[in-house]
Amino acid sequence: MKLYAPADLRTQVAPLVGAPFLAKGETPAGWDCKGLARWCLKTFGQVETPDYQDRYAADIVTPRGAGERARLLAEGLAEWRPVEPQAGVVAWLSWMGRAYHVGYMLGPREILHADTPFGTVILDLDEPGAGYRLKGAFVPAGVTKIVRL
Repeated sequence: MKLYAPADLRTQVAPLVGAPFLAKGETPAGWDCKGLARWCLKTFGQVETPDYQDRYAADIVTPRGAGERARLLAEGLAEWRPVEPQAGVVAWLSWMGRAYHVGYMLGPREILHADTPFGTVILDLDEPGAGYRLKGAFVPAGVTKIVRL
């Protein structure tokens, strides 16, 4: 299976910036980090991924749910394979050393992500104040080729 990465990806995601955060949401009307990454993979990458809705409760996005988020993400990585950080793939991110957040990569150092309380924003990992750190970049295990458009 191929995953597509449009050359004008940053331009295409621009209208998504500011979309609200919504626990378990999966559309630009409101989404969490997983919902945003899944929607972007489907819309831009033309790759379907499971929704995982049965694996977590909405309160997992609260600070108390960080440990459970980390556990579920780690378990779910078996269905994904690591790749070099690049546009069109999913970023696995950590905050203060704890890996429990995902985003959609616009390039090796830029990530579109949805988080409370800011909603959907673009994260520049090279900014001095960037709290998130990249733990890895991943594609669904069935993806054998990333195609630049």
